[in-house]
Order: sequence, then structure tokens, then C-alpha cells
Amino acid sequence: MPPMLPKLKIRKNVSFIYLLFGIILTYFSSYLPDLTGVIGIDGTRISSIVAFGSLNGMLYGPVWGALISFIGLFLHELNNPGYISRDAFRMLSPFFIMLASVVSGLIVNRQQKAALSIFGALIFIWYLFPVGREAFFYPWFHIVVLIAFIAFEKNSIKSIHSRVYIFVSLFFAALIGILSDHLVGSIAYAYIFDLNAEMFNSVILLYPFERVVLALSAAFVAFFFFSIVKEIILSSEDIEEDFSRIRSENMDDYLYNEVLPIIEQKDDDRKK
Repeated sequence: MPPMLPKLKIRKNVSFIYLLFGIILTYFSSYLPDLTGVIGIDGTRISSIVAFGSLNGMLYGPVWGALISFIGLFLHELNNPGYISRDAFRMLSPFFIMLASVVSGLIVNRQQKAALSIFGALIFIWYLFPVGREAFFYPWFHIVVLIAFIAFEKNSIKSIHSRVYIFVSLFFAALIGILSDHLVGSIAYAYIFDLNAEMFNSVILLYPFERVVLALSAAFVAFFFFSIVKEIILSSEDIEEDFSRIRSENMDDYLYNEVLPIIEQKDDDRKK
């Protein structure tokens, strides 16, 4: 039987591979082409990297997920010539993805108040700008999602065995994270390029479809991961327990089949 592996060593090795996988996946996901004409609507566009930003938060938590999203996207940007000389909005884009990871990670970690505080603050900041007050209805979907999530949390039956509840929770986590990226990007875009309200009002009914598709994609991946992969591969405590169980079973077999017969034989010899 192989020697027992140290628990701490298992955790470190698995964690390093787990984090490295996230960075590599985020890096290459940034090369995926944007999807246009979502569900048949002309003019809509999906940037795939936003979904991965939210996904990282759900899988790695608000801190590590944000770091992975930043490193993955930043490496991609550095690999493109002229990144440093590009406009401020493009240079700030990794931080927008980080925010999606932070908000989604907080919700999955059951820190909803912190996540909703960030989300609500972004809505409030939008209305601080003149263009935000002119495009008054632009964040309507953000407000609807905020109210829907609060209602869902208060009225849902929170059962760990309910797959429907888990998936809907992941969907809300992904959607609120993605919408956080969307709103902070809109605020920065309006400020940097001094856009008028008409630009935002023109997409007021289009962006919700984009964000829902992104959130569904991230939620499906996270649901699959939490349901199957993480429990089987990445639980170092389970690995440790498996080794302990196997060693215990082998010891029981040895005692029952080898040691006990010897003791019984000696007792028989004494009686004779």
C-alpha cells in the first residue's frame, strides 16, 4: 500500500493546479469571438470573457476569482500590441471583469449584503451623472434583477438537496455579477467618451438579452462543476478520507485474517 500523503501537501498541489487552470482558461477565453445577432436580434453582441469573469467568482470566490480574472485578461491585453497606448476604457477593462468576479463570488459565499451593496451603489452612481439622469430608464433591468433576487432569497425554500434552488442561485449570482460589469462599464464609457443619453437609450431593450445569455452560460458551467467535478476531483479532504478508509480496511483485514488466527492457535495449544 502506498504511504499516506500529507493533507497539507495535497491541498497545496491541488490548489495550485486549480488556480493555474483558471488563469489559463480565462486567458484563452478572451480570444473567443464576440457573438452577434443574439437570438435573432440585430445589433446585439456578447463578449464571452464577461461570462468567465462571473464564473471565476463563483468557482474561486471573490478574492481569488477576481485575481484570476484580472491576470487572465491582463495577460491577453499585454499580448496585443499597443495595449499601453490604447484608450483608458480599454485599459480599465480588466478591472470591470474583476468586479463581476467579486460580486458573483460574494453571492455564492453567502455574503449577499456585501454583493448587493456594491450592486446598489453602482445603480446610485449611474444617477449621479447628468447622462444617467437623462437616460433614466437605462438600468431598469438591473433594478428588476435586484428586486427579484431579494424576493427569491426571502421566499425560497433553501434546501441543499434542491438542484433547482442551487441552479437559480447560481444564475442570480452570475447575472448580478455580469450586470455589475455592464453598469460600471457603462458609467466609465459615458464619463470617458462623454456620450449622450440617446446612445444608452438605443440599447435599453437589447442588453438584457445579452446578459441573460451570458449568465445562463456561466450558471450551467458552475452548476456542472459544483455537482460533479469539484466533489470528485478537488476535495482534498475526501482524498484524505479515502486513504484513511482504505488503510483502516486493510488493517482490519490483516487483524482478522492474520493476527486473530495466530492468537486462536496459541490459545488452542495452551488448552492442549
